[in-house]
Amino acid sequence: MNISIRTTLIFFFALLGATLITSYLYYGSVTLLTFINTSFTYSSILVFLSLLTLVTKRGFFDGITYSFRRIFASSQPDKQLENDIRNEMRPPSELLHPLSIQPMLIASLLLFLCMMASLFIYYNS
Repeated sequence: MNISIRTTLIFFFALLGATLITSYLYYGSVTLLTFINTSFTYSSILVFLSLLTLVTKRGFFDGITYSFRRIFASSQPDKQLENDIRNEMRPPSELLHPLSIQPMLIASLLLFLCMMASLFIYYNS
């Protein structure tokens, strides 16, 4: 079994467990409707965070941070300080580069599919 698949499955079952536990603690029981509500909340938040991390890793915000660095550094009176500030800070895409978000994205999409299947069962029963 590939390490990415194993990580995705572990993350998915952890999400499923957290969904069931949260549903029981918040609503007092685990029904189909409480599972749907809780799993929608978890999966929506994690899909949003995964996509935001993916966009940041691809370098979308690098130009914005570089521009802000130039603006704030140009207000400094010392030109050497301006060059130091520009060169020492790393862009956000380099900070998130070692982070792997694929297991989190796939696991949250699987939880979303479970929620959709539960919703289908709920409305057809």
